[in-house]
Amino acid sequence: MSNPQTEERINILMVDDSSSNLLALESILRGPDRNLIPISSGKDALRYLLDNEAAVILLDVYMPGIDGLETAQLIRGRERSRDTPIIFLTANSTGVRHLSRGYSLGAVDYIVKPIEPEILRSKVNVFVDLFRKNREIRRQAQLLQEQNLEIESTNLNRLKLLIELGHELVAEHDPHAVLSKFCRSSGRLVQAETAAVGLLDTSRKVFAFFSSSPAGETSSCEIPPALQQALDAVVVEQRPIRLSEGDLSGNGAGALEMAGSFLGAPILSAAGVSGWFYLMNKSDGEDFTEADERLAATLATQVGVAYENARLYTEAQNHATELGLEVAVRKQAEEERARLLIREQAARADAELANRTKDEFLATLSHELRTPLTAILGWSHIVRQNMLDETQLSRALETIERNAHAQSRLIDDLLDVSRIISGKLQIDMRVVDLSTVIEAARDAVRPALEAKHIDFQVDLGSLAYPVMGDPNRLQQIFWNLFSNAVKFTRKQGQVTVRLENHDSRVCISVADTGIGIKPEFLPYIFDRFCQADGSTTRAQGGLGLGLAIVRHLVDLHQGQVEVQSEGPDCGSTFKLTLPIARPAMIKTSLRDSAARDAGNEPGKLPEDLLCGVKILVVDDEPDSRELVATILKRSGGEVRCSQSAADALKAFKEWQPDLLISDLAMPNEDGYSLLRKVRRMKSKRAKEIPAVALSAYASDEDRALSLSKGFQLHLPKPIEPEHLVTSVASALGRNAGKSNGSNGDVRTIAME
Repeated sequence: MSNPQTEERINILMVDDSSSNLLALESILRGPDRNLIPISSGKDALRYLLDNEAAVILLDVYMPGIDGLETAQLIRGRERSRDTPIIFLTANSTGVRHLSRGYSLGAVDYIVKPIEPEILRSKVNVFVDLFRKNREIRRQAQLLQEQNLEIESTNLNRLKLLIELGHELVAEHDPHAVLSKFCRSSGRLVQAETAAVGLLDTSRKVFAFFSSSPAGETSSCEIPPALQQALDAVVVEQRPIRLSEGDLSGNGAGALEMAGSFLGAPILSAAGVSGWFYLMNKSDGEDFTEADERLAATLATQVGVAYENARLYTEAQNHATELGLEVAVRKQAEEERARLLIREQAARADAELANRTKDEFLATLSHELRTPLTAILGWSHIVRQNMLDETQLSRALETIERNAHAQSRLIDDLLDVSRIISGKLQIDMRVVDLSTVIEAARDAVRPALEAKHIDFQVDLGSLAYPVMGDPNRLQQIFWNLFSNAVKFTRKQGQVTVRLENHDSRVCISVADTGIGIKPEFLPYIFDRFCQADGSTTRAQGGLGLGLAIVRHLVDLHQGQVEVQSEGPDCGSTFKLTLPIARPAMIKTSLRDSAARDAGNEPGKLPEDLLCGVKILVVDDEPDSRELVATILKRSGGEVRCSQSAADALKAFKEWQPDLLISDLAMPNEDGYSLLRKVRRMKSKRAKEIPAVALSAYASDEDRALSLSKGFQLHLPKPIEPEHLVTSVASALGRNAGKSNGSNGDVRTIAME
C-alpha cells in the first residue's frame, strides 16, 4: 500500500538528455511537497504520462531522437495530458521559428539557458499552486458526490433533486451564481417559501448574501432582529437550529418571537464557521422536521464546498488568464510596433514623393511662365528704343502677341485642371462637323508646322461625320493633339490625321514620326503633371497638362482616347473615337444653332459703337485702367478713370456716368463695396445703373458671386479688345453691327 504522504506530493516532470541539466533542475525545484521526475528522452516522457499526471512539464527543445517540439505535439494529442502546462528549455535565444512553433503547440513559456533559478522557481510555483487547487477542486467534488450518496439512502426523491443541485453547483464556476442557484433549488428541495445563504469573513460580517422568497430575489442583506438573533445562535452553537412560529429566537430578556417557522444551519470549514444557511415557512404549513434539519446541514456543507470550489476555480482561471493576456499583449505590442513602422515608412515615402512632385511642378511652372515672359519683356524693351524698321517692328509685335497667348494658354490649362478636379467643367453640346474643327485646329498650329517644315497630311474621307459635342472643347482636344505631335516631331517630319467610321463611331487617328514614347511611360501618358522627360535638360517644355485635359474632355463627350508607340524614335499614334450624332439629335441641334447664330453675325466693329456713352473705369492698376480706357475711347466712348472706390464715388456724383467698369480686388475697398454704395445713392440713375464684371478670377464660382452682388456681366481676363467692346455694347443694348448715337441702356462693368 502506498504512503498517503507520497500520494499528496505533486509530480513535476523534467525531460532533458543532459544529466547535469536534470541535476541542476532538481536542485532548483526540490521541495517537500514535490515529486521531481527526471527523464532523459521524449519517448520515456510519453511512456510515463500514460499512467501518471504532472503539474508541469519542463521540456528541453533539442534532444536526440524525438526532440522537444515533437514530444510536445504528441503530449497535446493525448486526452489525459492535453492540458498539462509545458515550459520549453532552450539554449538558443534566437530560434524565432522554434519559438513560434512552440507557442502554437500550447507552450506556456520559454526559458533560455543558463537558467535563472528564481525565475524558473517562480514560474513553476504558479503551475504547482494551480495543480494543487485543481486537485483540491476535484477532491471537494468527490466529497460532494459522497455526501449525495449518503442522502440517497434516506430519501430517493430528495436525493434526485440534491444530485441535480450538486451537478449544477459543480458545473457553475461563478461564486455569486452558486449562491443564487443554491437558494432557488434548496427552497424547492425542502419545500420552504424562503431560502437564504450568507457567507462570513473573519470578523463574522456578511460579505456575500443571496435570498429567494415569494417577494423576490435579492443580494441585499437586510435581516429582521428576531431572525438575526436566531442566526447568531446558529453561528455560536455551530449546529442546525429549528424554531416554530412563536418560539423565542434567543435566550434571556432580549429574546424575540419568531414570525414563522425557521430552520438554520451553519456552513462549516476547516477554519470554523464560514457562513449560515436558513429556510423559512414550509409551503405545506407544517414545521420543519428532524429530517429537514439533517438535510439542511447537508445543504449547508454542499453550498460551502461549491462556493469554495467556484472561488478557487475563478482564482485559477484569473491567474491563467492573466498569464495568457500577458503573452498576448506582448505579442500584440510587437506586431503593432511592426505595423506602425511599416505605416510610418510608407507615410514618409508618400510625403517625400508629394514634396518632390510639388517642387518639380513649381519649378516647371516657373520655367514655363518665365520663358514667354522673357520674350515679351525683351522685345518690349527693344520696341521702346524706336530703332526698328517696319519689318522688325511687325516681327516684334507678333512675338509679343504669340508669347502672351502662350502664357494665356498655360493659365487656361491650369484653370481647366482645377475645374476637372472639382467636377465643374461643363460643355455646350451641339452638332459639330469634325472636318471644320480639325481644319481650325490645324490653322492654329500652322506657324509651328511651317517653322519646322513638317508635312501635315489630313485625310477626312469622302463623307461627313457629324458628332454631338462642344466645338470649342473639341477644337481644344485636336489643338492639344496636333501641338503635341508637332512638338515631338523633328524638322521635316510628318504628321498624319485620318478620319474613319467604325460601327456608328468616328475614329480619328493622329500619327507622327517623332521621338516616340518609352513603353514604361505609356500607362502614365494621360496623367496630370506627368512628362516623359522632367529633367532640366529636356528638349521640350510644357506643364504636362494637355493630354490630361484631352482625356477628360473626351470622357465628357462619351468618347475614348488611347496612344500607341513602338518605343523611342518610332513615332506615336493617338486614336480618338466619338459617337456619331443620331438624326433626331442633328435636327434639334441645327435649330438651336440657327437661333444662336442669328444674333451673332460677325462683322467689323464701327468706330462710333459707344458714341455718347460716358464710362467710368475704376482700377488700382494704372496699366489696366489705361488699356481699358484706350479700347473704349477708340469705339467712341467718353472715359473717366478712378484709382480707388472713394475716388470713383466722388467722380460718380460729379460726372453722372452711363457705364461703370470696376476692378473687384482693390486696396481698402473692393468693387463689391463700391457697387453697393452706388446702389444706395438717392438718384434713380445710381439705383438702376447695371453692372458687368471684368476679372482675372475666371471660375464659375467667381462669376456666380459677381452676378449675385448686382453685376449684370462677368468677363474674365485677359480679354480681346473686340470682345470687350461687343460685350459692353451688348450690355448697353446696342447692335455691334450698327452705329449708335444715343446713349441706350446703361451698364456697370466690374473689372479685376
